[in-house]
Amino acid sequence: MNSDALVMCSSNNVCLHVLSDTRRSDEDYPPDLGPDGGDPTLASAAGNTTDVTIPAIETRPTIHFVEDDSILCELGRDLFQSAGYEVAIYQTAEKFLNAPRPTDDACLVVDMSLPGMTGLMLLETLQAEGCDLPSIMLTGHDDAKTAVAALKAGAHDFIEKPADSSVLINSVAEALEHARVMRAQVQERDHAKACFDALTPRENDVLEGMLDGKPNKIIAAGLEISQRTVEYHRASVMSKTGASSLTALVQLYLTATRKI
Repeated sequence: MNSDALVMCSSNNVCLHVLSDTRRSDEDYPPDLGPDGGDPTLASAAGNTTDVTIPAIETRPTIHFVEDDSILCELGRDLFQSAGYEVAIYQTAEKFLNAPRPTDDACLVVDMSLPGMTGLMLLETLQAEGCDLPSIMLTGHDDAKTAVAALKAGAHDFIEKPADSSVLINSVAEALEHARVMRAQVQERDHAKACFDALTPRENDVLEGMLDGKPNKIIAAGLEISQRTVEYHRASVMSKTGASSLTALVQLYLTATRKI
């Protein structure tokens, strides 16, 4: 079969590449020798040592491929690996569910027709768990009813087999990028929400007036407190939220209350 015809993953084993650090510390050497075998005193006297920054190893996204056809699994493994992804393969939905949920940059590619639990049932189970793993559904029967059901269950895309390799790889890339954007938005919202959670009840009362654009005098009258007290709480609101202006405060509030 042509590897460009479709993409799927293989076996239920996950291969992990472990990099061991073979560098030796100074304690591994005799006291009279440095790491280069020379006199450590002379080495330090030379004064030519340079700090070396070791770049962090970039983690590649993992494609979790659920497919019962062993041939398609191997074709999918080759295709995804050639595109620069790590690949984990499961031949049943149950085996995927029994494994730890992916917490890193990952995407689920699942066949609709599987023995036992179907691909659609798997997506519905993950959705019920609140798992936000981006997913792509593959099917041999492209019908509107199944496509709608898959998208409602959280699938990013619905692709008919045999899937063109470029279409599948592009769909995976889009799903991963969309998930990254969503994670960033959630983090931004949670940070903004935490700022407002730190406010006292009275500060929230003043905040409401500020967001409505009311001057301190009107806020004070409405809350039956002095204008000076309003000014104090207003300054506290700005300090706790880190907002540099009223406009920035409004933008931060909109972020904190944004639905994602």
